[in-house]
Amino acid sequence: IHGNEHFFAWHRRFLRHFETLMQQIDPDVVLPYWNWGTFWNNPLADPVLSAAYFGGNGRPGDNCVIEGAEERWGRNYPSRNCLTRKFRYGTATGAFWPMRAVRDVMNTAKTHAQFRSRIENGAHGIVHLGLGGDFETMWAPVDVLFFMHHAMIDKIWAEWQSRDQTRFHSVDGHDSAQQPITAQTIMPFYGEDIGSALLTNGPGYCYVYDDVPTPPAFRPRREARLAFNAMFNATESPLIAPSRPLHSATVGSSDGFSGSANIMLYDKDNLSDVDYEAPRSMDIGWLKSRHMDVGEAERMQRLVDDVVAQMNAERKQGRD
Repeated sequence: IHGNEHFFAWHRRFLRHFETLMQQIDPDVVLPYWNWGTFWNNPLADPVLSAAYFGGNGRPGDNCVIEGAEERWGRNYPSRNCLTRKFRYGTATGAFWPMRAVRDVMNTAKTHAQFRSRIENGAHGIVHLGLGGDFETMWAPVDVLFFMHHAMIDKIWAEWQSRDQTRFHSVDGHDSAQQPITAQTIMPFYGEDIGSALLTNGPGYCYVYDDVPTPPAFRPRREARLAFNAMFNATESPLIAPSRPLHSATVGSSDGFSGSANIMLYDKDNLSDVDYEAPRSMDIGWLKSRHMDVGEAERMQRLVDDVVAQMNAERKQGRD
């Protein structure tokens, strides 16, 4: 899944799987995305990481999360334990990526493979490392914030797709075995082709983001419609839920998850005398353990350093 072109589509499918399970409990629930770009330079100020929402750092000693919605949650995999977070710098996560840097990647990446590699090895990875604990492991989904973080990554992908209509129908690149990937390539575990996950408003998904252009209407082949309807009408289906009206995902704001995404995507700049700090380089060992691209991570580090330096220069000019 990591380090190859299954990354975006597989995680979109995984998000929908999780949302479907939640909707079996409450049919009206919608999985929101966590816009970590709002408080990118000071994540500790983000209400999402406060006791009012999903809690922050784990307690000293055992790193257990003891506040917020996930207070004293346990996990069963890979062993029985509390849910843990261990901020990267002790009491601080370090900076995340500013959305200005993400937009630079959107503007320069021309292929699916380029975009996936730059986002996965940049804006995506730094959040996992910043929260630490379970969040930086392969069992990170034990933390609900994993799904909201990846919903943000999904939104970023959806926005990049919207800039070129061909991106809704095709992919490029390779899988973990270096075999070419196309829209017909089957996703691990789900047994569905990548093409089925390229449209947020396609069968089984039916959602849009409120500040991203709606994908073109999906017109599946007759065979695909019949196959989907067969799953939909099955007596017991753990993965497919009744179709729902298109909804707009909302994003965390200073008031929680009530803000409109079209005003939350961008950085809340100010003219304080303190310069922004760029996120620090990601750990090489962590990158390698997830089959991620160390060279790409280094290139993305240079990009975000340059973007933050430019932002600081502009702010200094505004103060002068």
